[in-house]
Amino acid sequence: MPFRATIPFASLIALLGLCLASSAYSASLPDCSITPTSPLVVNVKDKGAKGDGKRNDTASIQKAIEEVAGTGGTVYVPKGTYMVRGTGKNRLHLLSKMALKLADGAVLKVIPNGAKSYSALKVADAKDVTVTGGTLLGDRSEHKGGAGEWGMGIFIGPNAARIFVIGVTAKEMWGDGFYVGGANNVAFCSVVAIHNRRQGLSIIAAKHLLVTDSVFRDTRGTRPMAGIDIEPDHPDQQVKDVLIEHSKFIDNAGGGIAIAGKKGDVSNVQITQNVFEGSRPIKIENAPRVHSTQICKNRYIVKQVPASEGFNTFAEPADFVALQSDCNAGSDMRFEINRTNTRKKKPPQN
Repeated sequence: MPFRATIPFASLIALLGLCLASSAYSASLPDCSITPTSPLVVNVKDKGAKGDGKRNDTASIQKAIEEVAGTGGTVYVPKGTYMVRGTGKNRLHLLSKMALKLADGAVLKVIPNGAKSYSALKVADAKDVTVTGGTLLGDRSEHKGGAGEWGMGIFIGPNAARIFVIGVTAKEMWGDGFYVGGANNVAFCSVVAIHNRRQGLSIIAAKHLLVTDSVFRDTRGTRPMAGIDIEPDHPDQQVKDVLIEHSKFIDNAGGGIAIAGKKGDVSNVQITQNVFEGSRPIKIENAPRVHSTQICKNRYIVKQVPASEGFNTFAEPADFVALQSDCNAGSDMRFEINRTNTRKKKPPQN
């Protein structure tokens, strides 16, 4: 008589419930299909911005932002390097119902400073904001001092909703390329984070967040140094309903994705169809509501050099690829560890 595997009814109901919950929250996530709701376009050069890499263009760009805010229109930043303040009340802050579009070759460069925290762009107490294209360039190599770790490319929160970041590169930040510290319905689509000092993306407090078709690489400088770090800072903060898919995590010193739920709840995180290269791909600590059945179909690529066989042989490094199981195959703990981390971390002061 052929062997037939059976699943206890209670386990089947639990698995079905998990699948239905996953489908429900995935359906509620934002997507990347965003178009302006108004034909209004304001060019920052019409407001006096130079984009010459020398002049402080913060005030001119902010004038364009304030003209477009509330209309659903677009602030347009042509090709050039625009020096912007990263600190104080006069830094660039985006407002509700607007888009900021950076052309190919447009760079917002943070004016070098010695602050513990800064942001090239800030989105707080705002809704329906889109940022597309261009590069945000930090002051990592020119930072004046060694204190702090919170220099961000885009700082989102608190009280932000329906925020879309599409095709933006953030690199050389003193802290994180991207940071979410209190927002609902956020999408990062085709973003790139390169050689930022602390994280590629930090998610501290968020609900309904999507990361898709993005790249996080070469994060190193100060811990945790992950491609993406999901880590609430306080018990009243939570991260819920997150989908990370079709993205690459390459040579991040602290690993690809880190999840730490010691200080606040983290739940419903799906990590699927991503590629990891370099150090540990996924690390999970103190997050029992992050299920391994939602971490699946990922690839982990490790360079392996064959042993030498003498002067007359030559061997090139080969890629060793570990494939993760299908989501429906049940528990797969190969990419997880669970331990208590006693490291203390201060919240950002941005």
